[in-house]
Amino acid sequence: MDTFTVAPELEGTKGDVIAARIEVPILVVMIYGIVEFIRLGWSQDYYLYTYAPVLGGVAASVGLFTYFFLVSVERKKSRKNLLVLLGFLPYFYSLYIMGVLGLYSIYEGIIGKFSFWSMIGGLFWVFLGFHLIYRFYLMTEIVRQHDEKAMLAHSTLRQSDMN
Repeated sequence: MDTFTVAPELEGTKGDVIAARIEVPILVVMIYGIVEFIRLGWSQDYYLYTYAPVLGGVAASVGLFTYFFLVSVERKKSRKNLLVLLGFLPYFYSLYIMGVLGLYSIYEGIIGKFSFWSMIGGLFWVFLGFHLIYRFYLMTEIVRQHDEKAMLAHSTLRQSDMN
């Protein structure tokens, strides 16, 4: 008998809380992008501060919630490949937050026009990006460990049926 189970840490409200904790940094950066749209306008000269936070946030949110949905249904090989691809979206977005919004702001605060506020803002973005990547990593580890336990239980069950 082949039964599919979902990791208990991702069931019900526990899973919703985990997804919400991952989504909050994405929403903060998207709000920042919208504010920068209002402040800087629609010009593509500022795309790293306007278009990228908003559109990247949409892509990361879609990737997160599709990933979250796919881990709760039975997965075939094609869905596992899709999980890998969707998992990269929040990871790349968090790297963008840490690299462009965070480290580059710190760099500009030191090398460009010296500014403590720019460096403090950069530290905030690095912290926010790390928070996102760490929380998403924890969720993927929960899924991986649960899948490994299920595979191990399934293989030992098959071996005992053969004997």
